[in-house]
Amino acid sequence: MKKLGLIITMTALASGIAWADETAADAAKRGKAALKAGRVHEACDAFAASVKLEPKTDVQLSLADCYEQDGKLVTAAKLYREVADKDTNAGRKKTSLAKATKLEAKAPKLRFAINPKPEGLVLKVDGVEVPSNADLPVDAGPHEVTATAPGFEGHASAPVEADRKTLDVIVRLEAVAPPTPPKPEPTPVPETPTPTPTAEPTPVPETPVASKRMVDEPATSASNKKRNGLLIGGVGVAALIGSGVFFALSSSQFDHQKNVCPTNRCNNDFDTQRALDFRKNGQHDRGAAIALGIGGGVLVITGAILVFTAPKASEHVAVQAGGGTYGLAFSGGF
Repeated sequence: MKKLGLIITMTALASGIAWADETAADAAKRGKAALKAGRVHEACDAFAASVKLEPKTDVQLSLADCYEQDGKLVTAAKLYREVADKDTNAGRKKTSLAKATKLEAKAPKLRFAINPKPEGLVLKVDGVEVPSNADLPVDAGPHEVTATAPGFEGHASAPVEADRKTLDVIVRLEAVAPPTPPKPEPTPVPETPTPTPTAEPTPVPETPVASKRMVDEPATSASNKKRNGLLIGGVGVAALIGSGVFFALSSSQFDHQKNVCPTNRCNNDFDTQRALDFRKNGQHDRGAAIALGIGGGVLVITGAILVFTAPKASEHVAVQAGGGTYGLAFSGGF
């Protein structure tokens, strides 16, 4: 089993190298290209992926600017302030704080009207608790508002538009019946056992055999070894099939690259970027195919060795003594 764990771990590591994500620089470059093409939401996702891999200040500022263009003014302002808190460039820090203040003032707001307003009120917007007595700056888009209090609950939807300054949200609380306590289960009454008469044991005649001992060697080791071999071989076959699938995918990506830029010449920057993306995806899929092929082949060979080297039958040894005779019997399948 230790060898099996080592083989599976090595296969997983090889696959992990082949499926490694793009670098932070590649993600940032993809975000700039998408933003230039007008795909703002896609650009924000690419910048966010780059920041997750390597939180560089310039990429974080690009992400904040992208959020602003996508209508997420509060999210952009929060990111500007986070960057300013750790920025050592005094001029850039001042600019980030100024942008954050401007966006917070420009962002649309939610104004709450709650009726009735009982004690112990808890107000949440998108699952985050907020004060109920002040306007709340939010990003453009739909928001879910919930209000709860002892014995009351209510909710409302708040679709916020980017050009709307303040949206009044009316939450009506309704009384909620307290939960019914579960009924206690009746305590079972123990039954008094009725004594049953015991029969006298029937004497068994003694046999002339003085002693008899059977020693059987279990066959579990053989069956376990064969089962493990079949299991490992099955996983290896599945890995080889996956290798073929990834190889076909990589070939398709390379074909797309040739279609976008025939004879390795592209008409414009957009086609060049698409060709690079197809080539990168093809390389990733080809690496995955190679890793799965190597791992699958190793697993198939290991499974075959385990199956063909498993013992074919168990052995039995019997020792008999008594009546003046002694004997030793051995049986097994070959």
